[in-house]
Amino acid sequence: MSLILTQMVAWGSVFHAPAVLYAHMASGTGIAPEFVFGGLTVMLLIGGLLSPAAGRVLERDGARRWMVIGSGLVALGLCVLAMARGPVAFLLAWAIFGAAMPIALNQGASTALVQIAPARARNAIAILLLVTGVSSFVAWPTLIWLADGLGWRGALVVFAALNVFVCMPLHAWSLPGPAQALRERDDPEPLPESLAPPPVPVRGAYALAAISFALGGMLTWGLPLHMVGILTGFGHAEKTAVAVGSLFGLGQMLARGFEMVGGRRFDILTIGVLAALLMPAALAALLVWGASPAGAVAFAIVYGLSTGFMSIVRAVAPLRLFGVAAYARVLGRLNVPQNIAFGVTPFGFALVRESWGAQALVEIALGLAWLCLVATVLLQLRVRAVERRAGRGASR
Repeated sequence: MSLILTQMVAWGSVFHAPAVLYAHMASGTGIAPEFVFGGLTVMLLIGGLLSPAAGRVLERDGARRWMVIGSGLVALGLCVLAMARGPVAFLLAWAIFGAAMPIALNQGASTALVQIAPARARNAIAILLLVTGVSSFVAWPTLIWLADGLGWRGALVVFAALNVFVCMPLHAWSLPGPAQALRERDDPEPLPESLAPPPVPVRGAYALAAISFALGGMLTWGLPLHMVGILTGFGHAEKTAVAVGSLFGLGQMLARGFEMVGGRRFDILTIGVLAALLMPAALAALLVWGASPAGAVAFAIVYGLSTGFMSIVRAVAPLRLFGVAAYARVLGRLNVPQNIAFGVTPFGFALVRESWGAQALVEIALGLAWLCLVATVLLQLRVRAVERRAGRGASR
């Protein structure tokens, strides 16, 4: 419960604040509105570069100390951003958020859940992703209300205070420290069949996972920002495009709800293949039937299902592939290509759409989706082959 609250505060602080307050930030710092979102790119790239180091210290020391530090860094970044009057301080704030990202957001939270209860981590991660996925419903109106009363700078200071006086104490009191992290590493709780790692290392598992997760990340982070532009490019009115595009959030919630209710009965690699299949199906439906309202709705929901499942797979599959002991370290390494993809794709997709149109963007995305599917299927086949040779996994 404590991680649900602290993650909602953290995501509201660094991801939802610019979505709601970007116009205020632009006028207050003298930065063009479109470049305000460049701060997110800075954060993602720095966060990705620091993720391997974060994985090592989370594994060594446990999540407690570093998530406390992460919340403190988020608070510091918010204070710097609240005082920013120009691009230098603005970019410094986002660099600080980048340093906080791998220990204060998903990587730190997922590692904490694995260290607390490895056998139940999959369901706990699904619950956490479901709640934080709808955190905008809390963060957006709260930020708007605070900005109306205190100004945008005051709103950021309030969120900084929440990180200091709510998140830091909760992390300090409820998360595993070095002793528990060492115990889980040396004598981990037995994992259920759907999460048990292969009996021997799988050749190429890390490379295939990195390719699959990075390509999937390009699609799940790059396209949503252009959803309205894509749908208007297929002939829909702007209001219709906004209404239909918002349905992808419903698809995400359905996927994460399915995982909570019964998805853990299935191998997480099977869920990964399902997610990778749904993505090209959604994009192909858009290319063929996207001009019709029914085709656009089908695209948005199926695309949302795919992105919802992919977010779970990215957090849980490293546990299945590499086990409890290496989870934090491997997750940190996998975050490097993922965050680079997250950071550069929105801008790259914008260039494609402006230069060649919405259909060309969807066609390129479809090609990336097929590559993601190939990497995901190869990964599952290699794991299954190792398990068959060891006489395990026949029931999967």
